Amino acid sequence: MSSDAESANGSRLGGWGGLSEVWQVGQTVRRTGGSWTPTVHALLGHLAEIGFPGAPRPIGIDEDGREILSFVDGGGPSHSDDELARVAQLLRGLHDATESFRAPQDASWQFMVGAPRAGDVVCHNDLSPDNTIYGPDQTPHAFIDWDLAAPAPRVWDVAWAVYRFVPLYDDRTCERLGYPVPSRPARLRLFCDAYGLDDRNALLPTVSERIRALYETARSWGEAGKPGWREVWRDTHGQQWLGGLRYVEANRPAWERELSAG
Repeated sequence: MSSDAESANGSRLGGWGGLSEVWQVGQTVRRTGGSWTPTVHALLGHLAEIGFPGAPRPIGIDEDGREILSFVDGGGPSHSDDELARVAQLLRGLHDATESFRAPQDASWQFMVGAPRAGDVVCHNDLSPDNTIYGPDQTPHAFIDWDLAAPAPRVWDVAWAVYRFVPLYDDRTCERLGYPVPSRPARLRLFCDAYGLDDRNALLPTVSERIRALYETARSWGEAGKPGWREVWRDTHGQQWLGGLRYVEANRPAWERELSAG
């Protein structure tokens, strides 16, 4: 795209998760939507109405058919323990806020392959440090990139959050991404305590289930030619997620013992 065209469309922010083009236009963000966009906007509108601060506000659709959301300014993570606890608290606040949401009768969600189709809350479904905006005081301000939001049990979101934020990666992956190598059991306990997750028996099995769901989603949507997913599947065939799954499965018994002992 030429610089003139880019200027007319705003400043390109890149793809959220590498799967779509995102543009900043003034104090708004624009991105291509889908059949799920009206339902997600209804959810975001509900969160704004009841005063949940940790999500962008829906504004509408622009003349190019892109969804319009408020721009959330801020920075990136420090990966400190205090920050991790605050992420867990923000997630708990989100889940509690969605309990009173009543989806439109014609609601359409973008369900991942193999994901739950119902639950007591609406999950974000793509939580990660990259999809979180932080302030300078190690406070997570908001979660962004809501196009996979859908009803599911709380533990479905918590499982993916601990995988991405603790994180439950091997040492080499942590170093490659610039993350400190964590004490995984200690940070697992910290996240669960800060969230207030009482029943932890299902947590690590759900981490594995959630990774498998992402792999199957990428395979299905990639082979179907879905933009963004097509390129990810072509370039990786999901090997990064299979490797992550193997690492979690190998360490799960030890983590479960330490988590239950904590």
